[in-house]
Amino acid sequence: MKPDRPHSLRPGLFLSGWLILLVVLALTVFASLHAEAGRLLLFATIGLYFVYCLFAAVLWGVVIRRKRTFIECRGEDILIVAPHQDDCVAIAGGYAIQTLEKGGRVTVLYATDGYENGGDIRRREALDAWRTAGLDAGNIHFMDYPVLTGFTTRAELDRCTEEIADWIRRILPETVFIPLYEGGHFQHDAVNYMVSTAAGRIGFNGTVYESPEYNFFLSFRTTPEKILSGFMRFIPGVRHDYPPEPITDDALLLLRMTPGQIEKKKEMLSKFRTQHPEQLVLRFGFEDRYQKLHGYDYRRPPFEYERSAAKTLNRLKEMPLLGGPVSRMFKWTRTIHPDRGYVMTRIPDA
Repeated sequence: MKPDRPHSLRPGLFLSGWLILLVVLALTVFASLHAEAGRLLLFATIGLYFVYCLFAAVLWGVVIRRKRTFIECRGEDILIVAPHQDDCVAIAGGYAIQTLEKGGRVTVLYATDGYENGGDIRRREALDAWRTAGLDAGNIHFMDYPVLTGFTTRAELDRCTEEIADWIRRILPETVFIPLYEGGHFQHDAVNYMVSTAAGRIGFNGTVYESPEYNFFLSFRTTPEKILSGFMRFIPGVRHDYPPEPITDDALLLLRMTPGQIEKKKEMLSKFRTQHPEQLVLRFGFEDRYQKLHGYDYRRPPFEYERSAAKTLNRLKEMPLLGGPVSRMFKWTRTIHPDRGYVMTRIPDA
């Protein structure tokens, strides 16, 4: 079976794009009233917009030709470790669906407790989502760390790392899934660090896959779809929904999923009603994608922010007039760390 493309280009309504056409129409009227100067301005505007659209088309060609390696679930026992309740579905929901269909065992381990704003609604959302996949509640576990402030101290990191190591020893999974070390959310990065450390400490010889979620890295080489999505926002009648993209140029692994399995993953994502489910579906309603875990220097950010395109765009977002359009084009350039003291992830004393 030929897999679906891991991206979606579909009709959409973006005010910015239609506003551009309105400007062109206004210039057309101006040109009819002011002959030579008006025509020159009109043709220059149309020419620039044509170049803009041509660049978007070239970038689309880069996206669809990007090298991807498809993998298949073997039905082995797996462990999914993530900080928040929607993250496990986002990073490995498809693999979990296939594992259960093939008779393998799925264990879900949330590094945070699921209690937020005085209630356990996020825990209940997680149980509801995994029930959709056919996973029994006894295979879903919540660790005792707070949702919004966990893992900001060395003592917590060490204690949680030991607990994760104990879980891996107890479960003996063949494959482990974790969030990518990517700099978009400190708790995501902390889980990557803790699982990586725990696996090395106990000599785990299975496979560890890391999956991107919320990085704000920009590169024509590794994040072309993110850039394309931004440019599409100024082309009227078109939108580009894309899956999360990695930072490094490692082999990009995509899970072969049937349309029915993708729909089930979307249904699972829609159960997280407190987490903007429509955005979760748009963001993660694709085939799972991974990289194999490799070593990081966790004392350093996952990429050099000070010399990155992300920092340049963040500066442009603060400029009058230009800030609004740039913000709409490139939403994912700012961190969403719960602790605003973190500009980019650095694991304390790693």
